[in-house]
Amino acid sequence: MSVSQPLRTPAPGLSSIAGRIASGAGAYGYAQVVSIGTQLVSLPLFLHYWDMATYGYWLALTALPFYLSLADAGISTASSNQMISLITQGQKARAAEVFQSAVAFLASVSLLILLIIGTTLLLLPATTLTAPEWKTVLMLLSISVVLGLFCSLAEVIYKATGGYAAGTYLVTTGRLVEWAGGLTGLVLTRSFIGVASTALLARLAYTLLCIGLSQRRTDFLRWGVRRASLTDIRQAAAPGALFLSLSLTNALSLQGFTLLVAATLGPAATAVFNTYRTVARIVVQVTNALSNPLWPELTALKGQRDDGAFWKLYRRANRLGLLIAAVGALLVYGVSPWLLEIWTHGQIPFTATSMALFLCYAAVCSATQVPRVVLMSINRHAGLAAQSLLAAVFSLGVAWLAWRSAGMAGVVGAMVVGEALVWLTATRAVRRLHTKKTAKTAP
Repeated sequence: MSVSQPLRTPAPGLSSIAGRIASGAGAYGYAQVVSIGTQLVSLPLFLHYWDMATYGYWLALTALPFYLSLADAGISTASSNQMISLITQGQKARAAEVFQSAVAFLASVSLLILLIIGTTLLLLPATTLTAPEWKTVLMLLSISVVLGLFCSLAEVIYKATGGYAAGTYLVTTGRLVEWAGGLTGLVLTRSFIGVASTALLARLAYTLLCIGLSQRRTDFLRWGVRRASLTDIRQAAAPGALFLSLSLTNALSLQGFTLLVAATLGPAATAVFNTYRTVARIVVQVTNALSNPLWPELTALKGQRDDGAFWKLYRRANRLGLLIAAVGALLVYGVSPWLLEIWTHGQIPFTATSMALFLCYAAVCSATQVPRVVLMSINRHAGLAAQSLLAAVFSLGVAWLAWRSAGMAGVVGAMVVGEALVWLTATRAVRRLHTKKTAKTAP
């Protein structure tokens, strides 16, 4: 294999990195606007054509295929880290092999999963669910989710070649196109199968566009499986499984507390809990706008073996992250009475103590994001994945013990404890990495 020439990349100075991070933050903001906007618009539109029971059934059907989004088992993320590192070292041919290995893995897993789902749906009695044509609808929704995974793989090409912002815009617009396609089916047919069919057609067309655009991004990362390697898949499997573990832990933490509150404090308290947590997590979303585009920059610096710039960027980003956590929590606290009044039409009142507790949880979670991304950007997140899972289980246990005596305050206090444990784990792991690197380079 011939030695690849280094890929031409922007100057590695912190000013150019800051510019790319700012662009990435803008793209992340666009993603949040699309996510929130589609949720706000969907409810009145669907209820205009369907009654509440029909819409509820539709939500239940769409929730089932959602878990297929985890089908790549974190391989795409792990492969992206490896590709960024290889490209910064000038090993474009190896990066192409890693990418095609990820394509082969995703294609194989997708076909297998769709085959299992199709077979299961054929074997299930038609009376299992009462929704009209529910088997066809679930199959169409499942195919849409799988196609979305290939859009995410196209995003990997952008991230690996310094285009985090462009890749984020690309994937987010795909979700918007699929949503608009579904609404078109709703207006034209007012049926489950109509919504699922038009959403799938929109997703298919956009996936083909994503693949075409990603092919124009570089002259060496090509779609295909000819250069795929089982060794590369195995190499990405371990960190990929850890990325999957972190995603599952996050789902356990968020959904687990919702289910716990519903089971212990009742549906009214659940509505208050979810609303307050959503408002408080605005702080976390702002920090993520910094930490997410920081990820490929840290991976690239590590690939270039520029440890000085790597740790300098981390220190600056971490200080900014802590500032966002503190100032953001204070600002959200100040506007939350007005926000709750507007958003809930006064049905969920502002309580100073409750909002302060939720914002304490959000501030600790926000402070964790930058050190967490440092570990994930260089595939050193094994300890973080294991201890995050333990922290989530522990905090749920504490909440279960505390709710009788302390009510919702006890539940939120347990959430704060869990996030504090994750923050401690992440910061200690980053500190150990820095200490080891400093010790190795010392004369």
